[in-house]
Amino acid sequence: MRRLTILLLLPTLLFMSCRKKVEHGEKVPVAQVNGHFLYQEDVAKAMPYGLSATDSARMARELIRNWAEEQVLYDKAQHNMRKDGYIEQLVADYRRKLIMNDYEQRLVRQKMDEEVTEEELMEYYEENKLLFVLEESVMKGVFIKVPLKSPGMKDLKRWYKDNSEEAMEQLEKCAFRNAVIYEYFYDRWMPVSELEGKITVNLSELSKDFDKQRNIEAEDEEYCYLLHIEEYVKEGEAKPYEMAKLEIMDLLANARRVDFMQQVRKDLYNQAMEKGRVKYYGNETEIVGDTVRGADGSTSSVAR
Repeated sequence: MRRLTILLLLPTLLFMSCRKKVEHGEKVPVAQVNGHFLYQEDVAKAMPYGLSATDSARMARELIRNWAEEQVLYDKAQHNMRKDGYIEQLVADYRRKLIMNDYEQRLVRQKMDEEVTEEELMEYYEENKLLFVLEESVMKGVFIKVPLKSPGMKDLKRWYKDNSEEAMEQLEKCAFRNAVIYEYFYDRWMPVSELEGKITVNLSELSKDFDKQRNIEAEDEEYCYLLHIEEYVKEGEAKPYEMAKLEIMDLLANARRVDFMQQVRKDLYNQAMEKGRVKYYGNETEIVGDTVRGADGSTSSVAR
């Protein structure tokens, strides 16, 4: 409402002197250039939310001024537009590509409902692991930060090392009562960097020994930090399958789409050839300099 109220206060007297009466319906014009109108609702749509009254008024003026400048430039450019049909050809080419792309997208959605199977994904992963390289080390496990004086600390230090369901249940109950931070990530791969700053030790340095040292305990004046690493994969190694799976799905789906559309194009072409809708004139075409010369002797200039 604030934006619309501000826009209503913008000058509209310019349009009262127009010689030709223009019907705007329910729209409220805020600017006009050579018979082209900018309306209040167009400005409102371009305005971001959350601006103050002062900022809204300033931005509205800038939007209106920019529109007027672009409209003046467009009118001038249109008046001096090339007469060789270059622009029309660009527009026609772009329109053709848009139509073909829209058709291809709809065709793909209609015909390619079959999902990539888990077996296909796993097979691709095993054959192409080198395509999926970790940029930083990742791990699975559990991390807990608790006050030093928390009850049951002895049991806590035993449970966090144990990946059994019973131990995890006890750890979770204790964490809900006492933990400042509780991170359970047995079910996902966590970058080591996500825990940096949450624990007093240097994990990047310790990660060199994660293959052997899977349980890390640290203390400061107030807290105890417990980290158990169940699985670990170093930076530079192949991503775990769970991390690479979505990438593989996209790769295989894109490959299928490309193969599918190539087959569609080929089939459509063959059908058109059979029906005599495609014709070729001459057997050879030669390009010499700026001239295209057909087998029948006809020539045309190459556009530059």
